[in-house]
Amino acid sequence: MGMIRTALLACLVGIVLYVYFEPIPDAIEIPWRLKLMTHIFPITIGLPSIMPERLSAWLAPKIAESMRSSGPNVSYEDTTYGGVPVRVFDDQRDGEKAAKRPAIVFYHGGGWRMGNVDMYHFLTATIARELGAVVISVEYRLAPKHVFPAAIDDCTAATVGFLQHLQDLNVDPTRVAVMGDSAGGNLAAAVAQRLTFDPKYKKLPKLKMQVLIYPCLQAFDFQTPSYQQNGDYTTIVLDKMMMAEFWAVYLNNRPSLKTPMSVNQHTSVKAKNSPLVKKCLPRDLIPDEFKQAGYKAPSTDFGDEDIYKEIKEVILNPDFAPLMREDLRGLPEAYILTAEYDVLRDDGIMYAKRLEQAGVPVTWKHYKNGFHAMFNTKDGPFTSPSGDLAVADFFDFTRRVL
Repeated sequence: MGMIRTALLACLVGIVLYVYFEPIPDAIEIPWRLKLMTHIFPITIGLPSIMPERLSAWLAPKIAESMRSSGPNVSYEDTTYGGVPVRVFDDQRDGEKAAKRPAIVFYHGGGWRMGNVDMYHFLTATIARELGAVVISVEYRLAPKHVFPAAIDDCTAATVGFLQHLQDLNVDPTRVAVMGDSAGGNLAAAVAQRLTFDPKYKKLPKLKMQVLIYPCLQAFDFQTPSYQQNGDYTTIVLDKMMMAEFWAVYLNNRPSLKTPMSVNQHTSVKAKNSPLVKKCLPRDLIPDEFKQAGYKAPSTDFGDEDIYKEIKEVILNPDFAPLMREDLRGLPEAYILTAEYDVLRDDGIMYAKRLEQAGVPVTWKHYKNGFHAMFNTKDGPFTSPSGDLAVADFFDFTRRVL
């Protein structure tokens, strides 16, 4: 027994030392808590899949109930729009029965393969309470069981279904926004593009705004400055290999593509140097201050033609990668949040700059000490100054604009 205790203690000490010496950016906030969150999060997400089925079935609803009860006391209902499950938050107070209200359709993050409306209950209920708005949280289908375009089709269907029934919830048709974080930001941008440019939606109310919280917007270039500077840190929630795998699984459930994707081997030489890519992914629009810290312009004289032929139609599709749309004119006003210590930082920057060039009103908020997922940690054990400020800035903006 003594040997077992000694072995367990040695393992614990080893784990603590490993976490302590893991590299993390010097200026990042809450470094120890962030390391802890980075290690706990995948375990928590993956736990149900390795549990005995009966135990998982018993535990899942208890976790869901705990998540629901942790949020502010806002009335909500689970229903469907467009055949897609949604959770509707309605915080209409006494005396507001006659007032038309704003609404936000929210798409959760999680790399298109994890997350649900329960996991985001606290955030979406808080948004409804703070803004006095109707919030529709969409339970879209997830990879790997459902690959592209399942998620964007579900999000579009739910949003269209909601827009067709605004009067049921006394929503002002001129004050509807779409919003999402990370992969949800990808979906929010793609839905905004679909509803703006597809003629079959022209009779629907126009979106007022798109809110993109550290969105992932392209799967062509994994050597942007932010990928180079932050991609090898395994302690900041999202690293380059993890993001490449999310894209690969969402694309066609081929996680083996993550390695060629992570080094830009998945695209051809001709494609890398094409006018389309230079226009849609303009590194020259990324301010010089973000190109410090060892950034090197990546080579464009290599690539795998066979892989590219297989995936070309998808990775160039704006429904999959909204940055790949050539003409962005006419899109709704955008609020875009980026964080310094995030591989996705430059996706958001390029989209903000391109929208500005297209004449779209843009508010770009960048947090120099921030990290991926900081928006979701307010009032919890992993709260951070940048995360708290980001949430406060968002509420200040939407109260004024939406």
